[in-house]
Amino acid sequence: MKKVSGLQIGHSSIKDKDFKIECDVINDKNVEVPFSHRHYFYAIYWIHEGNGMHIIDFEEYEMRPDRVFFIKPEQVHFMQIEGSLKYSALQFTEDFMIPINSKVEKEIPVYIDIDKNEKSRIEILFNQIQKESVSRLPNSTVIIRSEINTLLLDLERMAMPISNFSILPDLLCKYREMIDKNFIKERQVQFYATQLGVCPNYMNVLTRKFLGKSALELINERTVLEIKRMLLRSDFTISEIAYRLGFNELSYFSRFFRLKTGMTPQKFRDSMNKMYQ
Repeated sequence: MKKVSGLQIGHSSIKDKDFKIECDVINDKNVEVPFSHRHYFYAIYWIHEGNGMHIIDFEEYEMRPDRVFFIKPEQVHFMQIEGSLKYSALQFTEDFMIPINSKVEKEIPVYIDIDKNEKSRIEILFNQIQKESVSRLPNSTVIIRSEINTLLLDLERMAMPISNFSILPDLLCKYREMIDKNFIKERQVQFYATQLGVCPNYMNVLTRKFLGKSALELINERTVLEIKRMLLRSDFTISEIAYRLGFNELSYFSRFFRLKTGMTPQKFRDSMNKMYQ
């Protein structure tokens, strides 16, 4: 199976742009490559016609009309298309959005099913972004950034009734953000609690109340996810992956992964390669 550690805008191995939009494409390999891969950018996929499964970070989600998927950088994903799939795709980097000081990581879930009214709003935004992308008019890039930000805010608002992310305390959101940035070097709740000015017990109270998990489980889950990503989409050996993720002993690395997943790293790699080849 083809191994790709990460792809840039347009699914190229070389970064040559920070933004791209394609509307109403059908099974276009220049928009979505036919194998599992990791992005270095954000992507919004709006399904119009067709079916299949969208595998995102090893979880399967049904693809169906008027379902909108939100993919973040570093996530591994793959579209298993059944026959023909018609969709629109918007891709952009975090750097592209920096000039408007917009936080891309809004509380948007993996997917949202949109109704008739929501579809009309998204359709307008996609069309405006697409027209600006080819207009070559003054300030078109500034307008595109603004419209993407409006789309993200709209998706966040659409998700609020069905998602509990919008009610998470700020402290818990910061905890998850810190884990994402530091989990390779820091895997103790004490470190994060100290940085946030609270005690580990209070952090546990928050995570159990709002997420149903211990504070340590969140760290371990992020670690396991990164191990899975590297096992699937890199040519590193098991030992190299363990070293890169801060494990000093290969035996401990293997025990940790087996305890969390029920299989050895090599067995997981073999099964995923067979599934996604």
